[in-house]
Amino acid sequence: MKSGLPVVVSLLLVALLATGPRWLSPYHVSLLMTVFMYVALAGSWNLFSGMTGYVSLGHGLFFGLGAYSFAVATSILKLPPVLGLALGVMVPGLIAALIGLVLINARIRVAYFAVVMLGLNEITKTIVANVKAIGSSYGLTPPGVSSKYLGYYVLLGIAAAVTAFAYGVQHSRFGFGLRAILADEVAAETIGIHTVGHKLAMFVASAVFIGMTGAMVSWNWSYVDPYMAFDLTVSFDMLVMAMFGGFGTVAGPVLGAVVMSLVKEALSSSWPQFQPIIFGVMVIVLILWCPGGIIQAFEMMRGWLRPRARGAAA
Repeated sequence: MKSGLPVVVSLLLVALLATGPRWLSPYHVSLLMTVFMYVALAGSWNLFSGMTGYVSLGHGLFFGLGAYSFAVATSILKLPPVLGLALGVMVPGLIAALIGLVLINARIRVAYFAVVMLGLNEITKTIVANVKAIGSSYGLTPPGVSSKYLGYYVLLGIAAAVTAFAYGVQHSRFGFGLRAILADEVAAETIGIHTVGHKLAMFVASAVFIGMTGAMVSWNWSYVDPYMAFDLTVSFDMLVMAMFGGFGTVAGPVLGAVVMSLVKEALSSSWPQFQPIIFGVMVIVLILWCPGGIIQAFEMMRGWLRPRARGAAA
């Protein structure tokens, strides 16, 4: 029963959030959509980088590809939005498979992997900004969301799906292989784990969820340009939120995304000029104090309180 408690609590929370548009103000609905977006992005980044140790600084590439795939499909090819969302999933997934086959099969070192992904994001941004057929630097204007709260429910569904997928992977035999890769990739290969296959599968899964999020955000924004879609801030936000919550865990990216997106909103409305400084200091302090993020902080507090509780009971 205890092991199933997090699942029950999560399902109840998703059910409660699903009723949000009925009793929340438009501002709070919009704020929750931003939170859902960051939960999906941080959780998706964590699927690959958090579970394998291969930190990516350019996962925003797949967000931009998803956003642009939807925009091109709906505003240029005049396809229905549903097909635009499908392309927003397939294109990032296909590109991720091609990138993964090159980088992961080449067994490129972790530090170089991060830099290469960063470069790919910037190269793609430059290419898209110079192709007139897809709007160049002016961007595209896909049709807006037809239903008032469709974006809310889709983003909630993506965030829930990413979290459920991470939970399923972590509690599977496949997840055991990923933990072995994270601990020692050479030793994992020695005991028969197909390390390349594990990493490639998670790389593609991560890209698919991020692309899906980008496509939905593009539909919700009704506008996309290269500098928004491939903004490096998107990549860094995923990384920072996942690490702030707890690198390689299921709940960590969710907690990190919720806390940091709310803090960003509060700071940007109260002290916009100091928001990047305060935000950065918070991250540095937590990471220096607890490299494992909020999850590790909770574990430290539990370890500190347990002896006191036993002493009081005695």
